[in-house]
Amino acid sequence: MKASNFLFLLLVKASLSISNCSEPSCHCNPIIQIGPESSFNTERKHIVTVTSHLQVDQVKQIFENVSSVLLDNQDVRFQNLLKLLDLDSKPTDCQDLQLLGSATSGVNKIFPTGTSGFLVRCDHETEDGGWTVFQRRTDGKEDFYRGWFDYQVGFGNLNGEFWLGNQQLHMITSQGWYELRVDIILNNGSRVFAKYNVFEVKGIDEYYRIFVDGYSGTAGDSFGNAIHSGHKFSTHDRDNDVYEPGNCAQLYHGAWWYAKCHSSNLNGLYGSTEYAKGLTWFTSTGYYQSVYGSEMKVRRWLHKKK
Repeated sequence: MKASNFLFLLLVKASLSISNCSEPSCHCNPIIQIGPESSFNTERKHIVTVTSHLQVDQVKQIFENVSSVLLDNQDVRFQNLLKLLDLDSKPTDCQDLQLLGSATSGVNKIFPTGTSGFLVRCDHETEDGGWTVFQRRTDGKEDFYRGWFDYQVGFGNLNGEFWLGNQQLHMITSQGWYELRVDIILNNGSRVFAKYNVFEVKGIDEYYRIFVDGYSGTAGDSFGNAIHSGHKFSTHDRDNDVYEPGNCAQLYHGAWWYAKCHSSNLNGLYGSTEYAKGLTWFTSTGYYQSVYGSEMKVRRWLHKKK
């Protein structure tokens, strides 16, 4: 539904609250008439008539307020729309934002179930849009060798390099069935991608364990295989991998869903050519190269039943 249409529905809803409906036949969608009753020949059934000057002025004011909003540019209209929505009907991810009329990639606020909302970066250009981005590497300016708490709550700049946060990622993917797309720019400038039909991040009680399945794409499967799917998140100060001799995050200068240890390491040391320490995606880079850029994003394809 377009933002302007939704605003009109809100207008009608607001208008109804001005009049008191005392007739038993008055239900959820009465017809609003402004003016003296004699000027209308419509049958009175399901009709609420607004006759007082005060009521007329109030309804006119509502129309004027909404009209002034509609005269603003699209972005302003969209932000005003979000302010009018109640919490239960606010966008829960970037796909909801797209359905509400947002068509430009960039930073927006979403309201996943059970949260008061937080900022995310939306990608509305790749493969029909609607993607909520949770990881981005572009130039190596952001330090990704961080501890558990930073990865839990997120860090970086949503207009640059960032990690959205494991807790935020859990809150998003717990709302329904989500797919994952990983876009990679190789050192020679070529672009490849990996897409997974199923992607889920469990909560803190399971150390943000992931489940990934259903690969397709051009980058090769270096993430959804048994090396990563089903494993917990590890950082240099929180060893949750299954590699007994040591901590994979410390060994390979990263933070990831390590096992024994990895076939991908996109939070590794930017530009490194040391064995397995760089931004590796084994099926595209091997272990001695680091990708130039990466972006990881999710998109809902089915809501879970409440």
